[in-house]
Amino acid sequence: MESFTLISFRKFIIYCITFEGILLFSIFYTHTPLITFIIPLLIGVFLWLLFEYILHRFAFHFVSNNKKIQRLIYIFHGNHHIQPNHPFRTLMPIIVTLPIGLFIWSISVYSIGFSLGTSFFMGFFSGYAIYDTIHYATHNFKMRKFPLSLWKKHHLLHHYRTEEHNYSISLPFLDSIFRTKYKR
Repeated sequence: MESFTLISFRKFIIYCITFEGILLFSIFYTHTPLITFIIPLLIGVFLWLLFEYILHRFAFHFVSNNKKIQRLIYIFHGNHHIQPNHPFRTLMPIIVTLPIGLFIWSISVYSIGFSLGTSFFMGFFSGYAIYDTIHYATHNFKMRKFPLSLWKKHHLLHHYRTEEHNYSISLPFLDSIFRTKYKR
């Protein structure tokens, strides 16, 4: 199972571009008007940013006495804290994102229709792709110049100072809003 938790940045980018292309093609195939496409897309990106924070804080750092739950959390996220700069452990593996993504897309389409649901999910998935790209970069690129250095510093404090702070990757100011920003 461990081998399924590894993914290279190249495969991740190919996977994201392919999946976003499928979503975009399906939207244009249905002749969705631009305004009908843009609004749900922006809502999807916004909801991803909140979801990212909640997922990282409450699911990936969940503490349980149940050994099976502990093992699952370790496989999805804990191993990343053991090897934070491992180039194949800084992205969420496809074996996790694909089924969850297809489930969220299905729920979106079922709830608000094909065009709106697909537009919403495209935004949600775009937010996810941006998040995971930023996350990969904070661990594997130098990022010495402003504003990239702020992202890197914010996230690495989460790894090397305290795991109870700095949960947001894409929008570090969310940690200020939710009072989880690391302060010396």
